[in-house]
Amino acid sequence: MRVLITGAAGYVGSNVLAGLAADPKVDKVIGIDNFCSADRKSFLKYLKSLQKNRKVIFRELDFYDLENLIPLLEQSDVIVHLAEEKEKEIYSEKITINNTKIIQWQKNVEGYRRLLESSIICGIKKVILASWAGVYVRSEKEKMAENEPLVPINQYYHQKLSQEFYNKIFSKEYFLDTATLRMSNVYGIGSNPYRWCIHKEPDVISVMVSDAVAKNRIVVHNRGIQKRNFLYVGNAVDAVVKSVFFQGRFNGDTLNICSDEETSIIDVAKCIAGLTGAEIVHKDVSWQKNIIQHDILNLKAKKKIKFKPAGNMRACIKAMVNAIRKKESRS
Repeated sequence: MRVLITGAAGYVGSNVLAGLAADPKVDKVIGIDNFCSADRKSFLKYLKSLQKNRKVIFRELDFYDLENLIPLLEQSDVIVHLAEEKEKEIYSEKITINNTKIIQWQKNVEGYRRLLESSIICGIKKVILASWAGVYVRSEKEKMAENEPLVPINQYYHQKLSQEFYNKIFSKEYFLDTATLRMSNVYGIGSNPYRWCIHKEPDVISVMVSDAVAKNRIVVHNRGIQKRNFLYVGNAVDAVVKSVFFQGRFNGDTLNICSDEETSIIDVAKCIAGLTGAEIVHKDVSWQKNIIQHDILNLKAKKKIKFKPAGNMRACIKAMVNAIRKKESRS
């Protein structure tokens, strides 16, 4: 099995890179990244340790640069698409359209469509897309399954849904096997000790841990009663690896990848405060009120790919606190 990972230098991508490289059923792992949201120096240090395993190959490359990507596609059987262009402002309450956002749309959406087209030409057997649980909206139902209404609150989630749509179209019309993994908020330290957060994204736990250590304060939006099915990064890697080796066909299917239980933001903040002694500060943010606050079901993933979320949240957060403190003491 030969697997190509886009966004391989990112938080999830760098851990997936290691997870696949460690699997004896994988013959070659090709990672690409343009370092738009990853630190080149720390990743290359991490990559050096991985490349002791000769099956790991890395190229600094944009996923939409097909001229240079196609030769790598021709060497691959499966694509794991984790790359994306984004900026912090895309999550703000401001609704603005500018050239930057238009370019991001073209790269993320049209770039992904072209990647799927190239996959067909190059004989790719399967494409796995990482999407995010933020595409869900409020619902009267207590638990959210993959077929719930989707009305994204910002442009970033519109882009993710457009990619999901292309997955279904290319599976139905062109018989390219595709799968969408809708991941919840990812957190924790995995195999890559240099990355424990998602750059330029309001990744709740990593932001709160970093602020608790550096500023001795934790900002909680609104009252913090909003809930999430947080996902330990090791479980995210497990879901991707199991999807890569899934023996049947996905046929454009979507799977929720998340923990079994939802946790409120205020409970996470109290956990971090207990570990660090930081003060909890509340801030009113209106757009956060529209984000899904219901339990997300992962039953389909459990049944289809035998996904089994595990990990103790408090222990994982404690490891993050220790890692950040260690880094702070060195700088």
